[in-house]
Amino acid sequence: MIVLHVISGPDSGKQHVLPDTEPQLIGRSTEALGSTDSSVSRRHAELTPSTGEWYLRDLRSTHGTWVNGQRIESRMQLRTGDVIRCGDTEMRVQALNPGAVATPVPESDPARLQAMGETVATISHSVKNILQGLRGGADAVELALRRGDLEMAREGWPIVARNLDRISWLVMNMLAYAKDRPLEIEESDIGAVVLEACELMKSTADRRGVQLLTHVDPSLPPAPIDANAVHQVLLNLLANAVEAAPDRSGRVAVRCEFDAPNKVFRIDVSDNGAGVPIEQQSRLFEAFASTKGQRGTGLGLAVARALVERHGGTLTFAALVPHGTQMRAEFPADRGDPDSDRTRGPLPTREPDTEWDSVIQ
Repeated sequence: MIVLHVISGPDSGKQHVLPDTEPQLIGRSTEALGSTDSSVSRRHAELTPSTGEWYLRDLRSTHGTWVNGQRIESRMQLRTGDVIRCGDTEMRVQALNPGAVATPVPESDPARLQAMGETVATISHSVKNILQGLRGGADAVELALRRGDLEMAREGWPIVARNLDRISWLVMNMLAYAKDRPLEIEESDIGAVVLEACELMKSTADRRGVQLLTHVDPSLPPAPIDANAVHQVLLNLLANAVEAAPDRSGRVAVRCEFDAPNKVFRIDVSDNGAGVPIEQQSRLFEAFASTKGQRGTGLGLAVARALVERHGGTLTFAALVPHGTQMRAEFPADRGDPDSDRTRGPLPTREPDTEWDSVIQ
């Protein structure tokens, strides 16, 4: 007999003791184990006992079923200690002897503590670099104020502002990475979300002399999204694009449109930077695997992809010709069937768009 102990998500702390003789469903339907997690499909996954073992398979759920961080593609045998993730919910598999009472597994296991230590070390290093930048900019502004030199103050302030942006993005991404809050899906104006994110990024782009262009389809229908989460996705993508674009000749283009045949809202963010080296492309969405060296934490794209996938969408990368990068986020327009299968292939290499409606002034 086994028990599933919910270790994260809306039902954290709940336990499901599984009888050895009956298959069980994970999901939000009445015949399932039961979940209040809105990111879990009605019939998300199936647990099947067989000769003393338990097997798990996905039932074409919206967000997929994951075991120990890997999405399962076929029937999989479970082991004690495995962590199953469905939507925002994680459950640990525990063995339960007949007649025994299920007890929670402590969260402070060695592997978790080691991962926490590595995370703290990585973030501490990034914070140290940001604070050094803030200190240098603040010293320059302070010296300029003592001398009454306004021109010197103007030169020092961008350093302060740039590092304030970096610490702000770091904190927001750490909060999103550390705690997966449930999405609050509402019918929203996704075009307004895109324009607001572009407006917030304007000062950063101006400081680097990067042109920010936008095209938002004026006939966009309401989108079933968590506007705050999509806003964070856009800020992360824009921050990466502005950082990658060359100073004084950089160009970042944002396009938002509705693909009616495929029923998806599509947002493209492209830049004319040097692009991502081939050897680094496979790790582009890994947490803490930054391509920026000491200037990055590697959290931006990892958090962005996680937020998009929790909507049932995709975030993909494409190299532009002759150079540059495009990130494409797609959000499903139809969330009425939580059991539908939404899978799309990777983007091909393609020419960048050349027509844009507006430049952020």
